[in-house]
Amino acid sequence: MKKLFVSLLFCGASMAVMAQKAKVSSADDNLKSDKLDAAKADIEAALSNEKTKDDARTWYVKGKIYEALATKNKSAADALVAYDAFKKALEINPKLPEALLEMNNRMFNVYATVGNAGYANLNEQKWDSSYAYFKQASEIREFYNGKNLGGSIPTDTAMVFYSGYAAQQAGKKDEAFNSLKEAAKLKFKGEPALYVVLAQQYEERGDNANWIATIDTAKAYFPNDKRFNDMEMLYYSKTGKTNELISMMEKKVNENPNDFPLALDYAIRLDNVANPRDEKGNDLPKPANYDELMDKAEAAYKKALALKGDDATANFQLGALYFNRAVAFNKELNGMDSKQQSSPKAKELQGKVQGLMDQSLPFFEKADAGFSAQGKLEPSDKRTFESCLYALQKIYAIKSQPEKVEATKKKLESLQ
Repeated sequence: MKKLFVSLLFCGASMAVMAQKAKVSSADDNLKSDKLDAAKADIEAALSNEKTKDDARTWYVKGKIYEALATKNKSAADALVAYDAFKKALEINPKLPEALLEMNNRMFNVYATVGNAGYANLNEQKWDSSYAYFKQASEIREFYNGKNLGGSIPTDTAMVFYSGYAAQQAGKKDEAFNSLKEAAKLKFKGEPALYVVLAQQYEERGDNANWIATIDTAKAYFPNDKRFNDMEMLYYSKTGKTNELISMMEKKVNENPNDFPLALDYAIRLDNVANPRDEKGNDLPKPANYDELMDKAEAAYKKALALKGDDATANFQLGALYFNRAVAFNKELNGMDSKQQSSPKAKELQGKVQGLMDQSLPFFEKADAGFSAQGKLEPSDKRTFESCLYALQKIYAIKSQPEKVEATKKKLESLQ
């Protein structure tokens, strides 16, 4: 009887293990039949049993079930459950046969679902949760790629950037810095904001070499984005190297006298050095050689226009040079008290304001014609055109030309 009793015990134990393994198989079968609720119930039953809770295949099937739920419902929460289950399966058996055959696609689905949750939260400006999802997606990719299972999840350079951007917006500067450096290393060109924020981070950290290197890279990737010219000017101004920049540019212009883009760039740089601004566009103190720089900038604009007289940007820039000087003299005039308003100095300032406004007008009008003829404008050109129209509206108002004021106003409204 004892032998029979022992034999029955072994038989019972074997039946219990088989029953629980049957639950794993049933869960897998229900998954294949898209009966996800039944699959979940079966796999949770298997995981609550001592006989199968530490079996790699049990965890792997759980991962498959939650990966299917995550993909179907676009659920990051289910995707993270699937990731933990897959990770547990590989911890128990790093060379699980099923994982070798099919985990690449499954883990990619998990990664993509979590990453997409990051993008969704980014669009809703939920910076903290967006960064958290991007970070988790990166962890999933790194974990799987480190397992050498015959496949890999490629790096999404956009996600690397947006992870840094979300972190920056969430006030996580160090985390942002690491992600943005990585995105720049991957040569991400989808968003100029990467190089704006990264350059600012290098500036704040006092890393001048990487600050200017980042600006140079950005200028090569986004030649029409004027922010990087302004940032470059700020760099040379803060580091006391504006003379070096001007000398270098002057040498290039002299070596290439027929290069219009170079001539215009040189003129704009001189203008910017004479009128420095901070990152927010606020005016900084004028340099001691302001008048000299402005005279050189004016001459440089005229040389550029001699090469391409109908260029809208060049005409606007020269018009703006005269207009901005007129505004500065007018500000000085308005600062005088009532007694000073009739003084010879006031009359001199009034004459300068009028003369400079008159000088600026034909260049603004040429810029207006040039931009109008282009049709659809790039965002930077659109901003320049708007500035041009605002200036024209003001000049026409001063000259008491209401018809032209109204026509210019209508052009502005059509742009907005």
